[in-house]
Amino acid sequence: MAADAWTNQVLAGTGVRLPLTVLREQVTYYATPHLAEFAPARFPVFMWHGGHNFYGFPVHGEVATKLGQHMGGEETTAEDRSFEPDPVRRERYAEFVARHLPRFGGPELYSKTCLYTVPPDQGFVLDRLPEHPQVVVAVGAGHAYKFAALIGGLLTDLALDREPAHPIDGFTITRPALTDPSFPRSFHV
Repeated sequence: MAADAWTNQVLAGTGVRLPLTVLREQVTYYATPHLAEFAPARFPVFMWHGGHNFYGFPVHGEVATKLGQHMGGEETTAEDRSFEPDPVRRERYAEFVARHLPRFGGPELYSKTCLYTVPPDQGFVLDRLPEHPQVVVAVGAGHAYKFAALIGGLLTDLALDREPAHPIDGFTITRPALTDPSFPRSFHV
């Protein structure tokens, strides 16, 4: 079961409720007039850690650069989320680009929103439900896309009752971040 922002609704019949935070995230694509400077051969995917954590991509797939903020969105639910770009983040992105990567920016082509579903420790959940071992649960914590092939194999192992090909002890559903109500959120928002 990999239901992201709907995880607790899907698990409701099992009696399990995980302490998940759903965030509305956003990426923006810019029509930079300096496309050649941001070609994949000249410019890397990057992650900027600071007061806000930004990530960006070179020109690839779109004739544009792409910027997002990791864990910068407002709390929401799958039912109440907005698809409208957040003006606070638009301004935050513009300030970051102007200060650190002025040629990366340009007219905004568009912004898209998505949801991150995050446990308090920002770790994945890859485990069977203890009371319902036939149910395998996966939560990607907002950053699983880059591990999709590996996670898919691990979930296959769990679903087929095989020993996972790699250690997954840190991703159990019984870890303190998911079972101790006093466990603090330790992710950057």
